[in-house]
Amino acid sequence: MTNKWILIFASCLVLAACANVQKMIDRGQYDQAIDYLTNKLEGQKKREKDKVLALEFAFKKAQENDLMQEKSLRNSDDAEKWNRMYALHNRMEDRQKKIEPFVPLVAEDGYQASFQFVNLVELKKESKRNAADFYYQSAQTLLDEARRTGDKQAAQEAYQQLNRIDPLFSHYKDKETLKKVALDLGKKHYLVRMNNHTQQIIPEAVEREMLSIGLDQLNSQWKSYDVVHDPSLRYDYYIELDLTQMEFSPEREKSRVYDDINEIVKEEIVKDKNGKPVRDSLGREVKEKVKTRYVATIEEVTQLKTVSLQGRLKFVHGKTGDVETTKPLEVEGFFENKFSRLIKGDRDFLTDESKKNMKGKSLPFPSNESLLLTAAEKMKKQLRNQIDAFPN
Repeated sequence: MTNKWILIFASCLVLAACANVQKMIDRGQYDQAIDYLTNKLEGQKKREKDKVLALEFAFKKAQENDLMQEKSLRNSDDAEKWNRMYALHNRMEDRQKKIEPFVPLVAEDGYQASFQFVNLVELKKESKRNAADFYYQSAQTLLDEARRTGDKQAAQEAYQQLNRIDPLFSHYKDKETLKKVALDLGKKHYLVRMNNHTQQIIPEAVEREMLSIGLDQLNSQWKSYDVVHDPSLRYDYYIELDLTQMEFSPEREKSRVYDDINEIVKEEIVKDKNGKPVRDSLGREVKEKVKTRYVATIEEVTQLKTVSLQGRLKFVHGKTGDVETTKPLEVEGFFENKFSRLIKGDRDFLTDESKKNMKGKSLPFPSNESLLLTAAEKMKKQLRNQIDAFPN
């Protein structure tokens, strides 16, 4: 590429960059224009006048807009005005810090840009202090409402308001104490309990297993679950598992007799009538694939025993006693064991599946309690999923 074309190409890049900055300014994107221009001017010894003028103009307009917005906020009744003003003061401070390293900013032709900085120290202190005070007062009002009416949502909102003070002040009055109060007032308490309506005795171990639903996974900042009644608490909801049906099948053994057919293909050397290997033109032994069919008779025995467990899950409002929602629950616990016996045939030539089944053996049937524990494990998973999905 010749010097002429290099100059033309560079000129096009400069024109494109200038057009890009001008578009930002025309759209009122002054801070984007400032970011772009400061990046371009950084490290340059000869600073183009058009960039210096553009930076001066963008900074002036951005400052004017923010000061106008600050005046409007100061005179408004906007509840969030002090927090918005604090964010605005931070933005102005960040903008001035970007410009400070360039001052004095002189273009290559000697033109010196003028930047009017605002003293933000006291303004930031004012907006920061008033924003924190607004959130604090708002939280206190919400906590008073929560204490008076028992409104847990108000307590949770109070906690959020107190959290908004954290970025402003790590230590502010008694906000941490009030957070604990908000957590206490805003937390909902649930008692999970089981009612046996099956007309059968449910072993204590089974009931324990069913209610060991992993409370640590369900507990959260605003929800607490118990399976043992705490008399010091007023529960917001009772989650009741009503078991309505429990049926055990008899112990059964089913058998079937079937033919295991296995076809094995082997390569064998071809022999002539004299029993000698047949050879091809190169003297190699000729081989052929031979399929052999093996048939064995097998008895397959299946041992079965099941338990069916049904019930309903109710969410009962602690204060009114109203049933807000119900969900059906149904699980099955089962024992199944398969094993096989060879009636006729050669064990060595069975199919892989039949060989696997031949390794099994007859097992003692589990007790009702053991089978019920298997069903309880499944039931508690359903129970946990339904509780986790409950919107309150």
